[in-house]
Amino acid sequence: MLHYHGDFDWGGLRIATHLLRHVPWQPWRFTASDYRAAAARHPGSTALTGTSADAPWDPELRRALEEVGLRVEEESVSADLFADLGQPGRT
Repeated sequence: MLHYHGDFDWGGLRIATHLLRHVPWQPWRFTASDYRAAAARHPGSTALTGTSADAPWDPELRRALEEVGLRVEEESVSADLFADLGQPGRT
């Protein structure tokens, strides 16, 4: 099974939704709770703009983005993702 992570913004949710229609995947640190944690660690992130999008794998993710209102790029959490790769059973 593919594990997927993307940007926490509306474009990132659209890309992930499109991919999910064609390739089954599981979220990899790409849920509402992951977003809230990332946004808290990166308060200098830019404001979220654009038209909202759904997240079929976690409907709460859309609500979290609307509530917090920050764009968190994948590169901001890359240390966590790389750390997961070094842990058996994570990914």
